[in-house]
Amino acid sequence: MGTVVGVLVISFAIWGVGDMFRGFGRSTVASVGSTEIGIEQFRQIYNERIQRIAAQVGRPIPADQARSLGLDRQILGQVISDAALDERARQLRLGITDEEVARQIRQIPAFKGANGEFDPAFFEVRIRQAGYTEPRFVAEQRRLLVRQHLTDSVSNVATPPNAFVHALNQYQNESRNVEFIVLDRTQAGDIPEPTPEQIASFFETRKDLFRAPEYRRVTVLKLASADVAKWATVTDEDARKAYEERRSRYVTAGRRQVQQIIFPNAEEAQAAKARIDAGTPFEKIAEERGLKESDIDLGPVARNALAPAVAEAVFSLPEGGVGGPVQARLGTALVRVAKIEPDRVKTFEEAADEIKAEIARDRTRAELNEKHDKIEDERAGGQNLTETAQKLGLV
Repeated sequence: MGTVVGVLVISFAIWGVGDMFRGFGRSTVASVGSTEIGIEQFRQIYNERIQRIAAQVGRPIPADQARSLGLDRQILGQVISDAALDERARQLRLGITDEEVARQIRQIPAFKGANGEFDPAFFEVRIRQAGYTEPRFVAEQRRLLVRQHLTDSVSNVATPPNAFVHALNQYQNESRNVEFIVLDRTQAGDIPEPTPEQIASFFETRKDLFRAPEYRRVTVLKLASADVAKWATVTDEDARKAYEERRSRYVTAGRRQVQQIIFPNAEEAQAAKARIDAGTPFEKIAEERGLKESDIDLGPVARNALAPAVAEAVFSLPEGGVGGPVQARLGTALVRVAKIEPDRVKTFEEAADEIKAEIARDRTRAELNEKHDKIEDERAGGQNLTETAQKLGLV
């Protein structure tokens, strides 16, 4: 797939994944192309999958047993494979719509009620029991569907030609019985000393064997942006002007602690909203639908983690406010903002070093061209590279 996988850690002790990196000094388990798998990310995945396996076998899996079964290596291998598929999907710009993700989730048998239809409340309970929030579960399903499309595209390969199958079978399975005789020097008899003419003829026909390799002394003058940046002076005034022009780059978007109740239709959601407006607590509505507080809590989420209509409602509400009905990915929802984490703006003082370094890099481009021209002028005047570098202060 053209993806380079660099595994930083492939053998480690089990349980409490932090132990396996103690003293290692890195925060990354593996890198796949531009994707890095962090220690915390892998710890969460590992613990979740061990718990799923334990649930399937009906008993906990001790750390030493997990290690002896090779579950650590199996899970790491699967995580790396998934990351490789995700990386390739990004390279190919593959994606899937929110509507298709929601349709696929509604078809999962585990989320259907007694009537055989998708049950939003049952869905909420099930994913909470599995340790998911709705945004995280939807994002995971989106990745799974894209991976499936990618692997399906290469799984149905054509039958290889018979000639290829035959050749491969010969290479892998056929063998030969070989008989041979070893002749050593004693079987050669007496060999006379070569004559001068024979030696001269041997030399003339094999001169390449006696030719010493040719060498060159090379002088290299390396001139890169990092080498020239030291000549670029950036004032605080220049940096502050750039900071104001690029201010949006230094804003970390705020998040909202969101609670959400999914309803099967807009009518039920509207009726519940009317009760909340009349004074019924949001948690009371959830309790009547068989949902605990943990079932409705989405945790702190950013705007881009929510469905567009939900995000618009959530980020327009005050702290404690209830909005809706709105169209969520899996039904009609009422949302409540439990807590607001405002946008965080990196101050000029915090960003100054980064801005100055960036401005310096930009300015060095012109400086590089200028110095290149000066080097060529000096060489045209008969100076060698060593003399030129010393004259221009490059060494």
